[in-house]
Amino acid sequence: SDFNGKKCDAIRQELEKLYKNKEINEHQYNYFLASLINSIDKHANTASVYGAFLKSLKKSAVKDFELELLPIIDGNKDGKVYNEDINILIKKIKGDILYLDPPYNARQYSANYHLLETISKYDNPIIKGKTGLRDYSNQKSKFCSKSQVNQVFEDLILNADFKYIFLSYNDEGLMSLETIKEIMKKYGEYKCFTTNYKRFRADKEENRNHKKSSTIEYLHCLIKN
Repeated sequence: SDFNGKKCDAIRQELEKLYKNKEINEHQYNYFLASLINSIDKHANTASVYGAFLKSLKKSAVKDFELELLPIIDGNKDGKVYNEDINILIKKIKGDILYLDPPYNARQYSANYHLLETISKYDNPIIKGKTGLRDYSNQKSKFCSKSQVNQVFEDLILNADFKYIFLSYNDEGLMSLETIKEIMKKYGEYKCFTTNYKRFRADKEENRNHKKSSTIEYLHCLIKN
C-alpha cells in the first residue's frame, strides 16, 4: 500500500543515515537491511515476483508493516557470501560439496526481483515502466539463454574443484535431461534421482502456458574424477 511503501522508505533512509554517521557498523547495517527486505517481501502486492503487480491490493499488502528481525544463529563457524558470476567465482574457490540451483528458464532473476535490488543498493537508478524496472543489462545470466546455457554449464563443471557436485533442475528447463547427463558423465561417476513436484503458478500466464499440474524434479549427482 502507499502508506506501507512510505514507511519502508523511511526505515531505509534512517538505516542509511545511521550507517553513514557510523552509529552502526557494516555487519549491523547488512543485518538490518536483510531484515527489511525480508519483511517488505511479505507485504508486496505481487504474485511472488516483481515483474508485475496485482491490480487490487491483497490483504497482506494493506496490513500494517512491521520490521521483523531475522533470527541470528549462534555458531563457531564463519560463513562466506559471494555476489558475482558463478563461472568466474568457481575458479577462485574449492571444497568438498557443490550444490547448484541455477535459473532453469528464460526469465531473468534480475528483472523478476528488481525492486528488492533497488532497495538494497538504494542508488536512485533511472527506471522505466509501471513497475519501475531498473537497467539490468549487466546482470543477465547466461543460464537463462537457450543458446548459451549448455556451454556455461559445462565450463562450470569443468572448473569446479569439488569432489561432490549436485544440480537441482526440472523437466521444463532449457537444458534437457540427456544434455545434463552427457555433460556430467564426462567428469566422473553420475547418477540422477527424480520426484514429482506440484507446479508453482505465480500468475495467470503460468496457468495458460502450462497444462500439467506437476513437474519432474531432478537431482543430478556427480562424484568428480
